Amino acid sequence: EWELKSRDTVTGKYFQVCLCDEAKHFNDSRSQCELNKFDDMMSFLANEVPNMRQVIAVDETFEIFSRAWCIAEINEALVLRIPQALVLS
Repeated sequence: EWELKSRDTVTGKYFQVCLCDEAKHFNDSRSQCELNKFDDMMSFLANEVPNMRQVIAVDETFEIFSRAWCIAEINEALVLRIPQALVLS
């Protein structure tokens, strides 16, 4: 499963890390990592953006609900009392 999710579903090629000269920060440098900050960002947006809402776009196979980070974002919006809208494709 990890192998499949590491590839573009259209081309089948592996996702590439950006080739720019900027330093890349992953979980091995947690304070600088941008991959684990969604809860902080959602809190910031909820406080700073008037009428902030979350749109939950659900695909025909409901795959969104099998992705841990999607469930975490939906839950964080509930905790922060961000209004949510569910859209089925």
